[in-house]
Amino acid sequence: MKEKTMDCEKLEEMPGDVYVAPPAMSDDELLEKLLGTPDVATKQVFMKRFNAYFTVKAISSEEYSHLENRCKYPVKNKRTHQIEEKTNQEMLSNLLIVTACVKPDWNEPKLLEKYNTSDPAKVIRKRLYIGEISQLTEAIMDISGFDDGLEEAKNSLCGAEKQG
Repeated sequence: MKEKTMDCEKLEEMPGDVYVAPPAMSDDELLEKLLGTPDVATKQVFMKRFNAYFTVKAISSEEYSHLENRCKYPVKNKRTHQIEEKTNQEMLSNLLIVTACVKPDWNEPKLLEKYNTSDPAKVIRKRLYIGEISQLTEAIMDISGFDDGLEEAKNSLCGAEKQG
């Protein structure tokens, strides 16, 4: 299969199926990039309903695993009669937003008081629409480098909506 290549001024102008070869880099140059890259990457997400930008940060694989483990529960497989672990995807999305959303701060006492809870995940569930939760989750996964996780996150939110 022949790869398409083009000369484009901006990355946004490039068709999605164009292969862009990364520049060749020595080990020393790569090490320099690793040492020079900021530890925390952030991204602004425009939330149309609020006419405001929310800021999300990247999370590490360790943080993600911790959140995912908090959302697991046992289920008996009807076919094999074995106990399996399932993940509550709605809870995972809400905890992901609580953990990775820098602005607004979902732990803000005024927000918690208004919704009469001490759990910021409940505020997210009450205040944001499912599409907004999906939009923030997608941005968090994207900034964290989980390119393949985007579709899974979208599907899990749809599945959580059907369950609830």
